[in-house]
Amino acid sequence: MIAQARLVEVATGLEAYLCAQVGCVVVTKEASALHQGIAQTFDTTTDVLEGARRLASWLSLDVPARGLPTGQEYLSNFATTIGRTIALPRAWRAPTGALQRILILPHEALHVHQYERGVDMGWYPKVTTHSVLYLASIAGGDGAEYVGHIEADAYATTEAVRTWLGGTRRPIGDITDSLRRHYALAGVGVVVAEAALISHYRSMSLGGLPNVRICRLSIEWLEANAPDLKGKVFQP
Repeated sequence: MIAQARLVEVATGLEAYLCAQVGCVVVTKEASALHQGIAQTFDTTTDVLEGARRLASWLSLDVPARGLPTGQEYLSNFATTIGRTIALPRAWRAPTGALQRILILPHEALHVHQYERGVDMGWYPKVTTHSVLYLASIAGGDGAEYVGHIEADAYATTEAVRTWLGGTRRPIGDITDSLRRHYALAGVGVVVAEAALISHYRSMSLGGLPNVRICRLSIEWLEANAPDLKGKVFQP
């Protein structure tokens, strides 16, 4: 049984390492004026529902099956990365949320890395491409394909960390179902995500890692700094 204090120690160290690697900061979502404003948007009436859906697409939210989140659900149930800032719910930043942070921080740090790197998509402006294509994903084409690919990389990163900790990888079908519930992501994006996940999972099944830089860095840091957690956290 891994002590909670040890999980907190590892989560804190991993956060500091990833932030140093990609140049990000982590904030508490409920304390952010920006995210409080976004939450209010989700609480508006149905006459602006389409705007809220587009907002959900831009923020890369895994929207619950019953519809868009309420403002409180947005603040307390989702990690959201905008630019170089990762916003985590307050409960996830508490000591009891340490395991959640270990699982989700590499995923979100990857989105910062993707934002910083930009995308080689021809005529798109390099710096703004990441956010622009998220917003454009509702229309399909390049936007949806891009979002499908980068979300597959991010989900595979989470599952690689989960596996390292002794957990069972989330079924690909569950992940693609989540992406289908992402209201504005066009179908082609889900197809691309599924293909990328199959490739990443095959690599893991063969004893390797997804070919994703932040995934490799996270596992390397855990191997060096938390070998006592390897295969132990999810044991019954």
